[in-house]
Amino acid sequence: MTFDGPIWDGVYSSFSEVPVTGPGFDGETWVNNSLKKIVALREKALESSPLPPVSNYREALLPLLAALILQRKGSVRILDYGGGIGFTYYQTFYALSQTSKLEYHIIEREAVCQAGRDFFGQTNKIIKFHSSIDIVNGVFDIVYMSSIIQYIDDWKELLRQVLMALSPDYLLLIDVFTGNIPTFATAQNYYGSKIPQWFLNIGELTKGVENNNYKLGFMSSFLPTILGVEQSLPMDNFEAQYRLDRTNNFLLMK
Repeated sequence: MTFDGPIWDGVYSSFSEVPVTGPGFDGETWVNNSLKKIVALREKALESSPLPPVSNYREALLPLLAALILQRKGSVRILDYGGGIGFTYYQTFYALSQTSKLEYHIIEREAVCQAGRDFFGQTNKIIKFHSSIDIVNGVFDIVYMSSIIQYIDDWKELLRQVLMALSPDYLLLIDVFTGNIPTFATAQNYYGSKIPQWFLNIGELTKGVENNNYKLGFMSSFLPTILGVEQSLPMDNFEAQYRLDRTNNFLLMK
């Protein structure tokens, strides 16, 4: 894939200041690309069975945590907030020894939920799609958020609502654009759209979660995949104080 121009443009103090254009993740392009990705993941999972199709470090974190909980409790219940059509489902499913004891719930926009239901069909009783947290019942072992926090305007309020409503033992945040930088909003260029996105100060992020009575248990960084290539974040168009090299993962617990 080729792309002319910077992926991110501008430094703003809020989402409302970002010049948003186009449908962004609500357009057909995102859903169509998601369907292609989930088909490839399914094929890779079937080819590599009985081993899970984990291609990089971050994708192993949820299956590993789920396996530890499954061994301890005999079952594991996961809420994947913003999980798309189920991108991390196959890695988790094939990594566990007792898949009948797995519940995997995804919260997404209704169009994505419908695409997920159509893809997995009625026979798969393990994965379930919901368009709102209000219709999800019960307590979860893990709330998993991958590449989602930075796209939420009031991410602190979202975390508060999720943690209060679901009371998970663990909150696993993956691919968070955070570091020793000032918090700022920017415009992400995506297939002709401009989408608002946060780059977060790491202290602000951890404090925001710990204020909900969760504590940091583990964190790591990794090179993200940008335009299909694992690489440092291409931010040469920003001043040095705003640049990040990598994104980060955080495990928080009660």
